[in-house]
Amino acid sequence: MTVRQITPPGALAVSMVDARSSARANGSDQDAEIEIRVRALTAEAEHITGRSIINRTYEVTAPGFAGVIPLPSSPLVEVTSLKYLDVDGAVQTLSEDAYVVDRSIEPGFVTLAAGATWPATKDSRNAVTLTVVCGYGADESATPAAFKGYILAKVREYFAPAGTPESPHLIRGLDCLKVHS
Repeated sequence: MTVRQITPPGALAVSMVDARSSARANGSDQDAEIEIRVRALTAEAEHITGRSIINRTYEVTAPGFAGVIPLPSSPLVEVTSLKYLDVDGAVQTLSEDAYVVDRSIEPGFVTLAAGATWPATKDSRNAVTLTVVCGYGADESATPAAFKGYILAKVREYFAPAGTPESPHLIRGLDCLKVHS
């Protein structure tokens, strides 16, 4: 099974105004460096928690239908499609009636609906493609406070005067968001 992001987030997880303020930057001279830092810290926070902050699209590919298809991240916004290569190699879209999105655990999974059967697929590493959108929203207004707090505090540390100690406890603020599946 392979997961890849096919559409990246369209916005930052925190506003540049807030990030600039945390960096104690006057003006926009350091905006490029601040944005790089925010993106890096966002990726770190997402990796630690198993969540996507700003909406993005993922593709999950598998060699065939076998039991369940795990979702790549939380929270799930929508399943866009579940496609497969039939035995002749033609792309087919599985009807939404044939599968169920189970969110009883995070990040969740796609499973076969009661009474349905998985179709036969071509023998291929990428015979099944699940396309999903995951995230809290389209921009920083949807970013949970724990993520914002972590990112902005780490930006503040990064741009602090030399010799300023880093807090080893900031990462604990993300504990409440960790996905345990």
